[in-house]
Amino acid sequence: MNAIAQALADPVIRGWYLGFSLALLVVPMAALWLWYRKRAKEGTVDRAMAVRVSLLTLVWMVVNAAALGLLMWADTVSQAAR
Repeated sequence: MNAIAQALADPVIRGWYLGFSLALLVVPMAALWLWYRKRAKEGTVDRAMAVRVSLLTLVWMVVNAAALGLLMWADTVSQAAR
């Protein structure tokens, strides 16, 4: 974990990681919106789809929490080492 903290202390790597985290926030929601919109136009929105959407959203939130939590942890370790 110390290697991750050291890597994220580099501004370039941190910038790429923040860009990745932002994409992780935006891309799944845009994809979900497009998918749901297509299904709604086809008239095939049902309970099974609602369950899939809920599970996808849950997984998305967990991944985001882990990715951004790792960044906050690395920032805290980096500041403590100074």
